[in-house]
Amino acid sequence: MTDKTLRHIVATVIAMLLIFQIGTLISALFGMAWGAVSAVVVAGVSFFSARIAKAGGKTSAWFLLPTVLFTIFPLSFTVWKAVTEDKSWLDRAIGFVPFIIGFAAPVILLLVVFYELRKRTLGS
Repeated sequence: MTDKTLRHIVATVIAMLLIFQIGTLISALFGMAWGAVSAVVVAGVSFFSARIAKAGGKTSAWFLLPTVLFTIFPLSFTVWKAVTEDKSWLDRAIGFVPFIIGFAAPVILLLVVFYELRKRTLGS
């Protein structure tokens, strides 16, 4: 596979993680219908931003913007929910583990790989 193909696969996986996380979060807050609507909105924003980033050439700010936005929102909500609950700090830390392992760490690692592949693709 070429670096460009790998970069597209990584971008797709990041978008899928974002769609799942935001859909799950909204679904837990407001129900399944709003979760499905939010997943469609996140997919649309991610697709639109990827198209703008592709047209922009070397700059990838449009790809980074929804990724950061849709990562910071669930992270801040998870932190706020954990801090406001009446639990011990150990229980709060244990509550973060699925979010970190299942969403935050994969997104961060995939972003690192995406930017390395982007540098290779643009360099050649």
